Amino acid sequence: MLKIDLHGLTYAKVEDILPEWIITNYNKGHDDFEIITGNSFKMKNLVKKICSENGFIAVENFNGNSGALTVGINKI
Repeated sequence: MLKIDLHGLTYAKVEDILPEWIITNYNKGHDDFEIITGNSFKMKNLVKKICSENGFIAVENFNGNSGALTVGINKI
């Protein structure tokens, strides 16, 4: 599982880099990611929004890290 840590990035920077990072890595054959957001409710919502807009789904990480989201392709 690929990981990206968003600590220290502004919301604008996340909006700028995250969609391309997810799509590029998905196109390279990766289909699940861990996005480290910290415990910011606003950052988590932003990441969920970006993922949804690009065909992915982000859910709370159930591996004990409340400051991260697990992302995968939204298979409906």
